[in-house]
Amino acid sequence: MVEEFAPDPTAARDEGDRPSVTLHPPTTLFAALVAGYVIRLFVGGRLPLPRAFAEGIGGLLIIVALGLAISAISIFAQGGQALKPATPAKELFLKGPYKFTRNPIYLAMMLFGAGFGVATSNVWIIITTAIAGLLFHFMVILPEEAYLERRFGAEYAAYKAKVRRWA
Repeated sequence: MVEEFAPDPTAARDEGDRPSVTLHPPTTLFAALVAGYVIRLFVGGRLPLPRAFAEGIGGLLIIVALGLAISAISIFAQGGQALKPATPAKELFLKGPYKFTRNPIYLAMMLFGAGFGVATSNVWIIITTAIAGLLFHFMVILPEEAYLERRFGAEYAAYKAKVRRWA
């Protein structure tokens, strides 16, 4: 006897509903770093900090960024979810760095870019990283939040009321 499988209509809706994100954040950050480097080649723009101090502070920011990114990414891996922003969410993450910031990976990217700019004393990398952060906010984070509100409803609203976007 063959059993017929009736697909769950809500599952199809959930799989078809996804954040309307078209920007790829790692590529955007990389472009910001390259743009800052190229601008400095032609315009100048060195931070007025002693080299050892700049490298120390920048290096510390980079280490914090990498730790934050690894911590957040490991939660995605444990949950079996893809990192791509435009994929449907299976669950709402509320542990680890997600207790303190709703966007730990984007925050880590911003800290990395700022740290790299400070470590290399390149004011333009800091500026282009800030521009990338604005792009993340409007083209990635806001669409993701709208999706998460649709997907998780009151649970996400409560989380959003409790945890800051950037920390």
